[in-house]
Amino acid sequence: MSAPLRVGRIVALNMYPIYHHLELAADPGLVFTDGLPAALNTALLDGDLDVSAMSSIEYARNADRLELLPVASISAAGAVDSIQVFSRVPFERIRSVAVTPHSATSVALLRILVGPQVTFAPLTVSPTDALDRFDGVLLIADEALHGLQDGLAPVHTDLGERWRGLTGLPMVFAVWAARCDVTSVEQLALLKSLLEEAQMRFTAAPDTIVAAASKRFPFPPEYIRGYFARLSYGFGPDEQAGLRRFLELAADVGELDEVPTLLRTNGGGVAVSGGTVSVSSTPDQRRGDTGPDDA
Repeated sequence: MSAPLRVGRIVALNMYPIYHHLELAADPGLVFTDGLPAALNTALLDGDLDVSAMSSIEYARNADRLELLPVASISAAGAVDSIQVFSRVPFERIRSVAVTPHSATSVALLRILVGPQVTFAPLTVSPTDALDRFDGVLLIADEALHGLQDGLAPVHTDLGERWRGLTGLPMVFAVWAARCDVTSVEQLALLKSLLEEAQMRFTAAPDTIVAAASKRFPFPPEYIRGYFARLSYGFGPDEQAGLRRFLELAADVGELDEVPTLLRTNGGGVAVSGGTVSVSSTPDQRRGDTGPDDA
C-alpha cells in the first residue's frame, strides 16, 4: 500500500470552504499539515510535503520542480479584504512598507503596484509599532481581516482591487502544486477529485460552510458570508489569464527570473513545461491588454 499523501493546508479563513470538505472526507490516504503560505512553500520545496496550496509566485519560481494541479486556486476578481496595505498616508504617497513574512505572492503583487521606488522591509514588530516607523504595513489572511475590523490605520488599500483596476483580470494568490517526484499517483488523483468536489459543494450550499466557519474563526456569519463571496477557488480560463499576467509583470519588476510556460490541455486544464516564455510585449502593453488572446 502506498504511503499517505502529505498535504499542506493554509490555516486561514480564506481556504476553509475547501478544507471543510477535505476534513469531512477524512480519507486515510491524505495526511494534512497546517501553516501559512510561506511556511508551506518551504515545507513543499524541502520535501516535507508532497503537495500543497502555495503562493503562486513561489510556484513560478520553482516550476521546474513542481507539477501544477490545474483544478483549484485561491483567487479574487476584485477586492478581497484579506490582502491589505494599512498606511498613515494615501497609497500613492507611500514610500516605505513593512511587509508580512507570511506571503510571497502579496509582496510581489505590492511591488508590481508601487514600483521600484518604494522601500520594503520585513515586518518584525507588531503592525501598530511598524506604523510608527514605516508609511504602511502589508498584512494578509486573518491578520488583515482583524486590521480592517479594528481600524488599524487611517488608510487601507485592498491589493486585489488595485490589481483588478490595473489589469481587468482576477488575481491568483495561491495555486495547488505537487513535487515532481511524488509517486502516490492514486492519492494525488484522489486529492484532485476532492478539490473539485469541495468547490461544487461550497457553490451548492455556501451557508453550511459559513455556519461551520463561524464556529472555528472569530468572525460573525454575516461577515464570513460576504468575505467568501469575494473569493474564487476554481482555475478556469480567467484565472489562468490572471496568473499569466501576474507572472509577466512580476518578471518585469524583478520578482521572477523566468515565466513558466502555461499550456492548455485538450481537456481545458493547464500543464506546465520546464521551458520559459519570452515576454515580447512591453510592460505597458501587458498592463492594458485584456483581450481574448489572454483568456
